[in-house]
Amino acid sequence: LWLQLGHAGALAHAPISAPEGPSALNIGTLRCTEMSDQHLRALPGQFARAAALARRLGFAGVQIHAAHGFLFSQFLSPLFNRRTDAHGGPIENRCRLLIETIGEVRAAVGPDFPVALKINASDGLDGGLSEADALAALRLLDATSLDLIDISGGTYFPGAAAASDSAGSGPYFTAFAARARSVTDTPLMVTGGFKTRAQAAAAVAEGLTDMVGIARGWVLDPKLAATWLTDAGGDPAFPRFGDAPEGGVTAWYTMRLTALAEDREDGFASDPHSALADYDARDAVRAERWTARFPIAP
Repeated sequence: LWLQLGHAGALAHAPISAPEGPSALNIGTLRCTEMSDQHLRALPGQFARAAALARRLGFAGVQIHAAHGFLFSQFLSPLFNRRTDAHGGPIENRCRLLIETIGEVRAAVGPDFPVALKINASDGLDGGLSEADALAALRLLDATSLDLIDISGGTYFPGAAAASDSAGSGPYFTAFAARARSVTDTPLMVTGGFKTRAQAAAAVAEGLTDMVGIARGWVLDPKLAATWLTDAGGDPAFPRFGDAPEGGVTAWYTMRLTALAEDREDGFASDPHSALADYDARDAVRAERWTARFPIAP
């Protein structure tokens, strides 16, 4: 079990935080201030302390989250990183904070503790992280001590299209992974769009990736790994939602994951509209509890 370490940056939940990103943003409902030099300098050490704590608690590894529009993803994207200092401009500068963080994490956990990275092939936004920049970032990251790079894509920025909207019915990022092979010797994992055993097995057999990342398939069938290791295989039955509201499908899988954690998945009966309402109601309660314990600094 590896612990994923992330910072939401501009996507931090406003009711419980004061969102900061690489640059100030005011886009619709999304607003954040520019991260101060003091907070930026402190960030690698914060990730390092979290990683060291994860090791001490018994986790088998950590994954640094630099995808899906969260803070490191924002630093990599020229759309959201408009800084003019050493952390903005060319891709070498936009990678600087991430590379510094990887170095401090490695120093904190030692050479024998796995450190992985989740990174976007593209964020799918006009003016955002391109595949060319993502490949350039991987060239730079190849010189770090990473043990695994997990390739994903897309962003949670409001209104952005999901990776599944334009990627067809198969895995989303295997073509990019094939190109990534030429710029890094670090083992690769590809996450996104794998729905069948045949797709996963083919991606590994063809050398496109060393590992396959599965999320929603496991939510539908927690025994999926054991099932796929048998010759008989067997694929999960993915539900189809025809009128899901924005965020509703993600909410549905999230609430089913909650049902799994509470050992009540057999009785889980919901739809994206109901799941989104339940998700929002739960968030409101959590936000109230959080701010009571950790008040937002003025």
